[in-house]
Amino acid sequence: MTSAAGHMPPVASAQAEEHWSRLDKRLVRPLLWGTVMAGCLVTFEPSPYELMFLFLCWGVFVRGVSFPRFLAPAFLFLTVMFTVGGVSSVLQVAQESDSVRYVVISMYLTITTIVFATLVSEDPLDRLKIIRSAYIVGAVIAATAGIAGYFDIGGTRDLFTLYNRSRGTFKDPNVYGPFLVFPGLLLVQDLLTRHGARLIASALPLGVILIGLLLSFSRAAWGHFIISTLIMAALMFLFSPSRRLRVRMGIGVLGGGMIFAGLIVAILAVPQVGNVFKERADLNQSYDVGETGRFATQARSLPDVIDNPLGLGPLQYSKRYGQDPHNVYLNAFASYGWFGAFGYITFVILTWIVGIRFAFVRTPWQNYHFAALATFLPLSLEGFIIDTDHWRHFYLIAGLLWGMSAAAVHYQPPLSRRQVPPRVKPGYLRAAM
Repeated sequence: MTSAAGHMPPVASAQAEEHWSRLDKRLVRPLLWGTVMAGCLVTFEPSPYELMFLFLCWGVFVRGVSFPRFLAPAFLFLTVMFTVGGVSSVLQVAQESDSVRYVVISMYLTITTIVFATLVSEDPLDRLKIIRSAYIVGAVIAATAGIAGYFDIGGTRDLFTLYNRSRGTFKDPNVYGPFLVFPGLLLVQDLLTRHGARLIASALPLGVILIGLLLSFSRAAWGHFIISTLIMAALMFLFSPSRRLRVRMGIGVLGGGMIFAGLIVAILAVPQVGNVFKERADLNQSYDVGETGRFATQARSLPDVIDNPLGLGPLQYSKRYGQDPHNVYLNAFASYGWFGAFGYITFVILTWIVGIRFAFVRTPWQNYHFAALATFLPLSLEGFIIDTDHWRHFYLIAGLLWGMSAAAVHYQPPLSRRQVPPRVKPGYLRAAM
């Protein structure tokens, strides 16, 4: 690792920082944007997202980076313990290539959390603007595909729908819907804080995302978006620095709520949408209830899972019980063993603690923190009803929370209004190891 900038001669330090900044601008930033945007393309595994992330890691290595000590708990519990548990469990079924690939993808995704967290901690505002732009573009692409598929525009119904539900550029509507929540929240923030042409520029992509979200007919995604929006709006209102902004936000909530309600009524007026909505709104779905429903199966599997400290092996639960666990925490025990499950659950709890603790630190990126926290809290709870251990955006959003929190630890407010909020210098980062 390169020595700290503070221990270099002034000329060498300036040259090193200029070289770091040039590589960051020309290499890391474009790769970061491309990686996040590629998160919308998950029709098969490994996906383009995995390939782009490899390029991003290469770019970060070439430019130079180090690991903030603040991220050590996340690295230990998620990347190390979760991975060790997965490897120990997969050894029981090492002859099955699908199980091995499953664990490899899990290992890969845990690393994305650490890399995203490290990048965000370097320069939060710059990184978050890049991620925001890329994620919204990806969400609009996925939602547009979902809408086109649902209404069979250009004969794309079979490509972008599943079981009469939009899945966009994903394999499953239940992953596609929640993927749209975070970019939707970022655009809702614009409705609450912007006006004029900038407001319209945000309302248009938000409308596309909301229609795509509705057409996923994912009850969990609908609830996720509503709960996350309420959490984020409440945090923004409570911590708004001025009464005028709070008034504007109140007006924005009322206006946005009316527009949202009108949009829902209009889209539900389409017969093929309204009929599926009524069917999906029923909480008593056939695959949920009864002796063969998901909940009864989960209860029946618990003794088996508890009796196997190393787990049943990745993908073995569905072979034994005829369906997936539909619970990421149960799946953690079944696919990663007790050790891996303990690491995963501890990481989720720590992310809650860290995310909430540093949400109250007044930083220039506080609104981003509100949006990420409001997304992650319901997302982690959503894991009780669906398997989320391979959801790319879960690891991305967790990484954002850890990265923003790491930066908040060292953030010092500017001494005057005329000063630009400082970013973390690359010399500090290279000195961290």
